[in-house]
Amino acid sequence: MKIYGPVPSWRLGNSLGVDLVDAPSGYCKVCPYDCLYCHLGHKGRISVKPAAVDLSSNDFDVLKKKINDTEPDYVTFSGQGEPTLNLNLGQAVQRIKEMCDVPVAVLTNACFAGRKDVRDGLDKCDVVIAKIDAPTQDLFEKINRPANGVKLAEIVRGIKLIKSKVCIQTLFFSCGSVTNADDETVSGLVDVYRDINKSKPIEVLLGTVTRPSEGAGGLRAVDPHLLSEIAERITRECGIKVRYFREGHEIHKKVLRNIAHDELKVEICDLLMRRPCTRDEIVCRFDGSDAASVLDELVDKDVLDLRVLDKKEYYVMKCWA
Repeated sequence: MKIYGPVPSWRLGNSLGVDLVDAPSGYCKVCPYDCLYCHLGHKGRISVKPAAVDLSSNDFDVLKKKINDTEPDYVTFSGQGEPTLNLNLGQAVQRIKEMCDVPVAVLTNACFAGRKDVRDGLDKCDVVIAKIDAPTQDLFEKINRPANGVKLAEIVRGIKLIKSKVCIQTLFFSCGSVTNADDETVSGLVDVYRDINKSKPIEVLLGTVTRPSEGAGGLRAVDPHLLSEIAERITRECGIKVRYFREGHEIHKKVLRNIAHDELKVEICDLLMRRPCTRDEIVCRFDGSDAASVLDELVDKDVLDLRVLDKKEYYVMKCWA
């Protein structure tokens, strides 16, 4: 179990990340998908076999201290590994709820939501943010590039069975000839949202690409006005609450503690291994610490690289750059 952040999240505020699945050496992620836009890159291990991975008591001691130090708005399961690949997700949630009152969220592709043993863990979370980027199997395979045999219809059925609060997250973008922001696709997604909402009330979260993806040439964000129009359409046609990404609405809460130089390097690398960040995003995380000089040092030592998206520079780990 790896703890990282907190990270600024437009969805969850000041979000402290917990990664339940380690990527093997030489891989940037472990997931049943390889999404076109994935900010972790595309050197991933495809896995469709959830298993119980042991969690150590020491990890929870570290997590408790980090929660006390940073006062996050949420503890969020995410990172290099799809969280539901670890069948001890529910056990982890229970331990967190015993140590604090901070709500627990999970970011998941919901690939395994049809499995009861996976839903048992999801049902313990306060919020499940489940990804649906396409309304058809064909487009699902082009955008999310799932492992063989993964069916969108089965994912939707599984989401309907989750007992805790569910937010459906869709990331709108274009990449070459592939897009999910055209009117026909949006109409299909509205139908999917409506269908799920009939069985289980949901909230919809609309985003667009805001971080670079290695090897994804031609990756483009959609105009924020289009996100606004889609959000209004969903609410108008389905009566569903919608939130959408707007530039500048990220949370930049400072972590008010001094961190020793060597510890700060570890903290920054742990964060960037899971989420490319701008210089400002990193510096504002560690108030009173010399994060800017650490970033320069890590770039000079060829640990970090810089990548540009929409004229913004993002730091990424060199191991997958």
